[in-house]
This record gives sequence, C-alpha cells and structure tokens, in this order.
Amino acid sequence: MKRHATSAALLLLTGLLTGCGDETPTTKDEVVLTAALPSPATPGQEVTLYGRLPKDARQVVLKTEQGEATTLTATSIADGLVFTLPTTVRADLYEVSLSTVQDQTVTLDVVPQLETVTLDGRTLTVQGNGWGTQVKAAVLEVNGQRLSPTVSGQTLTVMVNSSATGSNLATELYGVLTVRLLVGERASEPVTIRKEAVKVTGTVRRPGTQSLAGLGQPAPRVPSAPEPTAVLLVGPEARVPQTGLVSSRAVLDRQVATYTTVQAATAALAQLRRQGIGAEYDQPVRVQDDRRVEPLATTDRQWHWSRLGVTDAWSRTQGQGVTVAVVDTGVALSHPDLQANLLPGRDFVDDDRVPQDVSGHGTHVAGLIGANGQVQGAAPDAKLLPVRVIGPSGGTVSALVRGLLWAAGLEPDDPNPTPAQVINLSLGTPEYSDLLTQAVQKVLDAGVLVVAASGNDGGLPYAPANIPGVIAVTSVNGPVTTYQPGYANRGPGTRIAAYGGDLNADQDGNGERDGILSTDLDATGKPAYALRQGTSMASPQVAGIAALLLAQGTPRQTVKALLESSATDLGVPGLDLTTGWGLVNARATQQDPDTYVVALNEQGQVITYARTTNGQFTLQSLPPDQPVSFQAGTDQDADGVLGEAGELLSRPLTRATPKGQVGQADLTLEPATGQTPLTLPR
Repeated sequence: MKRHATSAALLLLTGLLTGCGDETPTTKDEVVLTAALPSPATPGQEVTLYGRLPKDARQVVLKTEQGEATTLTATSIADGLVFTLPTTVRADLYEVSLSTVQDQTVTLDVVPQLETVTLDGRTLTVQGNGWGTQVKAAVLEVNGQRLSPTVSGQTLTVMVNSSATGSNLATELYGVLTVRLLVGERASEPVTIRKEAVKVTGTVRRPGTQSLAGLGQPAPRVPSAPEPTAVLLVGPEARVPQTGLVSSRAVLDRQVATYTTVQAATAALAQLRRQGIGAEYDQPVRVQDDRRVEPLATTDRQWHWSRLGVTDAWSRTQGQGVTVAVVDTGVALSHPDLQANLLPGRDFVDDDRVPQDVSGHGTHVAGLIGANGQVQGAAPDAKLLPVRVIGPSGGTVSALVRGLLWAAGLEPDDPNPTPAQVINLSLGTPEYSDLLTQAVQKVLDAGVLVVAASGNDGGLPYAPANIPGVIAVTSVNGPVTTYQPGYANRGPGTRIAAYGGDLNADQDGNGERDGILSTDLDATGKPAYALRQGTSMASPQVAGIAALLLAQGTPRQTVKALLESSATDLGVPGLDLTTGWGLVNARATQQDPDTYVVALNEQGQVITYARTTNGQFTLQSLPPDQPVSFQAGTDQDADGVLGEAGELLSRPLTRATPKGQVGQADLTLEPATGQTPLTLPR
C-alpha cells in the first residue's frame, strides 16, 4: 500500500514551494527546507523532503515532540531528498531535518494505516502499522465503538459486539462495519466491509427512492439520578416545601421550584417523596460540540456547503420569509455577519430580552443557519430568532422547555411576535424527561419543525433528538472521504446526517484541521470566526436547508419526509442506525407519494423497510432461515402510516430465505380499506 508522490502536479507544486532555481547552498546558513510531502504520510511510504539542500545531504532526522529521534538514509533527487518511512514507525507529528543541519525543520504528520480487514464470526482481524513498539497505543474504532485489540506484530485482533452493526442475531454479525485504526489523536483512513446474512429483492406493481433499513422506535430512556441542582420539578397541585424556596414557576403540567442551595432542594425532594408526591431534580442540558480552535483570520473555507448542494440551492432561494429559532447559549448580537438577520429574542437564563452569547457556541450555530457576510449560512436571507437557555454554568430542562415553547409562540403569558417555523436545538441531555417530551410534542403539533443534534459521546441519541417526530441529526466528516467520527451519537432514532467536522483530521492536506467554519467569539468576547466540531455543527445545516425548502413553497408537513427521502445514502442502503437516511441534500424537490416495502417478523414487528425506486426494491441484512412477511404500501399524506383509507396496500407475502442466498418477493398494490394500516418506525 505504498503511495508515491511523484506526479507532475506535485513536482510543479515543489517548484512553487522552493522558488530557488537550481542553486546549491555552500554554507549551512543557505540551507532552506520548505516541505515534507505527502503529509499526512503512512508507515512504509516514500516521502520527499523539498528545499534548497546541500549536494552531499544523505540523511534525514525525524524527531517527535517528546524528543525521540530516528535517522533515515535518503536518496538525492533533482529538487530534494527521498526517504522511506519504516513500517515500524509510530504515527505522530514529526519534525524533519537534515542530520547535518538540525536547526532547519519542517513538520510531517504520520498517520496509521490499515492494510487488510477481515471478519470471521465476531472476530475482527486487522493487519496494519503505525503503532511502533507501543502496542497499547493501538485502538480499533468499529462503527464508532472504540475497542482495545490484541496485538501480535503487525496484526490486531478484537471481538466485535453485535451493537456495532445493529444486528439482533445471537451468533453472527452482519451488515456494514466501518473500521479505523487510532494511534493517539491520529486516525487511519476508514475501511468498510460488508457481511450480510440474506437480502430480498423484488418488484412492486405501481408507479413509484432509495431503499432504507430501520429497527423500530427508540425505547424510552430510564431516568437515572441526574446531578442535583438547586431546582426541583414537582406536580402542579403539590404544596412546595418553603424552607429555602426562592421562587416557584408553572411550566406545562409541572412546578419548577428554585431553592437557595442544593441541600435545600435535596431536603425538599425527600419531603415530597415521603408524602408520595412525584418530584425530580431539573436535569442538566449541555451543548453538543467537543472542541474549539482559535478564531480564524480568513473565512473562505466553508467546504461543506457545496458538498451538500447548498450553493446550487441558492439559485432558487436563500430562505426569504422564514424564521429559524436558535435555542442555545444566545447569539453575538453585534456580529456583523448576523446583525441584519437577527430578530428580537429572549433570555431564559437571566430572564430578560437580551440573549447575548458569552461562549460562542450559539453564535457558531446561528452562523451556520443564517450568516450573511464573510461567511454564509445555509439560508443567508432567513431571519434568526435568538433564544438563550444555557449560560456559563450550563442549562436545565425547565429553561429549555420555556425557551422552546416561547420560540414556537406557544406562551400566551409571554407572547412572541415572531414565532419560528423551524427550531434548532444543538443541545441535549442523556436522560429521559417527560416534561421535555411534552413540550416537544406540543411544538410539533403546532406545525413547527424541530431539528436537534444527536450528541457527542459516541453513544445513543440524546433527548430531544431521540423524541419521535424530531429530525435527529448525526455527524459525518469530509472533505475528501466521508466517514463518521467516533464522537457522533447514533442508533435508533437517528434520521439524517450533516457535516460536523473532525478536528483530528486534515484530509485535504491544506494544513488546517477539518472543522466547520462559522461565526464565533474570540477569547475577549468580540465577534470573530472559528472552527468547531460536533453534532452541534451538523444540526443547524439541516435546519438551514429546511428553511430553504419552506421558502420555496414546500408545505411544512412534507419537509421532514422530503429531507429524508432526498438524502444521499451512506453505508447500509436506506435508513440505518449509523447515519439515518444519509447525508442531507439541499437539492431536495417535491416528489410523488412514496411507496414502501416493509419486512415484518412473526410477531408483526418491523425488521426493516425500504422505499421503491422505479418499482424495484432491495431489503438488506435480513435474518436467514426465518419466516419474514413482506408488504408494500403508499403514504399519500407523508404521516408514516401506510395503507390508510384512500391509499394502496398489498397483501402480505411470507418468505424464508436460506443464508447466503438472495430472496425474491413480488407484490401488487390494491386499494386499501384502512382497516390494517402499517406504521413505519419514526
């Protein structure tokens, strides 16, 4: 797997880098090193050191940040030295110098490499390199799960859990595995392998887009004890203990009681529970980005927009007439790229009308939706409604609920003159909250689109992203190879993906990490620009594209289905647990009513389902040697229910396909009575 950087294009780049003609230096002071390319490189690969070098230079030195040095023999070429990285070199960031002139250095990023990946049952075997002699430094990331392998020379072995693929088979894995090798902060290029049990293809006799695969609705989270705060949620009729009470406020069917101290709140909770009254701590809510780099001086690197079709969509609309609420840490109200689009907002942290951001997170999110200046949002002419629910010490579910209802114009005692048609929530909590679920449902019932980040701990989607009806957004990275970073939450409930970035990668080798660029604040709190990574960055891209669809006249009730049906499929065809329907696509257009084929087990539960394409379908990763029932139906009103009165539904057809074979199922649609509808998992 050696790669050689000897193309004419690279030689031309070298000439531009050196710009020194063929002169040979006569003293050490005249030696100039310009670059070591390619960077990143992999163990065993040839690297060329460019610059103005002595004729007798034959050795280069690689030195780590810890001071470990390796001397390598090089071969002289017309414009530099060529040397080969040992296959045993450890992935790291190196300084490269000449053995005779070590005060002149350039950097070389060495990343690990996967050579072969095989799966036998649950045993994953990988051959590669990049961990040197530190075998404990090698980690295998399998569909986002980080596993510690057994190391034998250049071979890694690990047992893969069934949850890595979403498989429900007890003895064997199937589906798609995306594998990366991690050494410290450096990651190899991902390798994808597919191991399917059986699949079924067929036809549906009716004019009918991409296939999908899904596993039912997400199970409700069981509440665990959150971090105690000085705030309680209690029933509406409960008499709140008065000791230490600061205030009590009604939020939906709960009282939010605030106490002077955590101890006072804990005592009140214990007293209420002794009386048999349901009470709980207000759960913490946090934003969904992992890291931040220093604000940037230049702003011409928003690589994600063209890859999502956004720049093409701007020829049709830029979001005029649509309001998107940014329920977050607030927004920098004086940022020049945002000022023209900002509406008067609300602050539920300080309880005033000045939702000023102090952390930069909400400003970054707002810029990805509606910035119109040095950087652009997905909908640069849409209006932004800033709603602050998270402060320097964090946020709570009760503040989020208040902000959510106000943004949608559903607080009669606190009217919002400019309610939003789309609400973005780049925040969440891992705990189940009945209060938050009620609020989200109330907003959805009012016809408002809710877009939420799935979370950044590599686990299952957080709330509110995991609440049915919400457009739950996970994260992938580019700009060269599309893969899912390990931080991105995924699993049941994931609906769609967008670019969240990966600050550990530099795929295009431009010297800048692959974060997402947007408006931000600098260290002094002044308007600036910065790179961030996280599902927090992916969610506003989807919210902005939803605003584009609304602005071009798409009915609200069809936007969610249209976004999902038009997504660019990734990984397992169709709806999967990793990236949902796939990568959001701003080229979405109105379509005819969708036709689906559903596979059900013997208990009538949905195993997977697929949209038809030109009357054809394929269902992937079905359990072998088990009876599976297939039905096709249309969804005229895009409500996720097939075969309602006035729609079409086929008779069920049962097949048991032997392992390793491809089954066939041909279905015919008929007018439905509405008596036996099929509900798709939301």
